[in-house]
Amino acid sequence: MSGRRTQDSTQGVGWPAPSMLLGMLLVLGPSVGADAAELYIGQGLVPVRNFQPLQGLSLQMPVDSAMPLRSGELSLRAHVAETSTILRETTGTGTSAILKFGQLRSAFDIRYGTAMEDVEVGLEFASLYRHSSGIDGLVLAGESLTGQSAPIRQQLKKQGYAYSVGGGNTSLNPPNDAFGLTDIVAHVKALMVAEGMYIPATSLRVALKVPVGDRSRAFGTGVADLGVGLSLQKTVWNRVGLYVNLNEVLPTGHYSGLALRGYFTMVTGVEFMATPKFSITGQFDYYQSPFGNTGLKLLDRGVTEAVLAFGYRFTPTLLWQIYGVENLDFIRDSAADFTIGTALTYRIPSK
Repeated sequence: MSGRRTQDSTQGVGWPAPSMLLGMLLVLGPSVGADAAELYIGQGLVPVRNFQPLQGLSLQMPVDSAMPLRSGELSLRAHVAETSTILRETTGTGTSAILKFGQLRSAFDIRYGTAMEDVEVGLEFASLYRHSSGIDGLVLAGESLTGQSAPIRQQLKKQGYAYSVGGGNTSLNPPNDAFGLTDIVAHVKALMVAEGMYIPATSLRVALKVPVGDRSRAFGTGVADLGVGLSLQKTVWNRVGLYVNLNEVLPTGHYSGLALRGYFTMVTGVEFMATPKFSITGQFDYYQSPFGNTGLKLLDRGVTEAVLAFGYRFTPTLLWQIYGVENLDFIRDSAADFTIGTALTYRIPSK
């Protein structure tokens, strides 16, 4: 690659160190040489989001690299993620919640490089299927290996599907084996600063969540959300890619009697390109909750998670990624338990 094209592809914020460190590396790290860039092409971050069933209904800005598609290029990505959630809470005011189920999220993302140089537009369509968790056995096996079995999992091991949030004006009881489309997300990305010797590539991103999901079955919030963010990336030390996504989201209403507030999200990642086709990526994710002052920790508290991902580029236009997401418990009693996902991206070059 040459020139500007280097790669394909708050309140409550208590953990700034990872983003500060990556920010320093982005600015200070040396630029990759032209020959190395030809061999080692970064694959970018994996498309994680806040998979917590209630918080994740609000807009989650697409996790992304800074480089938009070239004019006329088309990208198609299929993404599937299975999440296990187990949370239970009762407050002194009579509000209670219990979430114990699996959630399969299937998404299809279409992106196109517009005639305007360095501007990309996209649409994401997704569906949710909730069920009695299918990866409980995997989670239990992992916990037994580490010797850190979650007490709540032992307490609820005989409990099947459970999804109930109630109290005040709120009552949510979506059924088991429910399937439906979620809200649609339209997004735009524009490159503002090209990558230089000491400067990361920086893009401005805007996203709009269109409320088409059934809010009564917890497939959407019923309100539109607007998100604005920055995406930065830098290639350093020949085979290492650094990424930062910073976003602020503004909901436009409330969900089932629960007030929604503006919230901040952040994803940082380090990618090591082991070979020209294979890469290993570690990510740190922080999501502030879109809810506030509900009295339930699982709604009000944010989520901190770590991601380990592997990517393999079969051809210059076909990329496969697989990843696992683990709750870090920096902020307790609010995150989904475990997520495993995979994404397949096919890029159609411009004519």
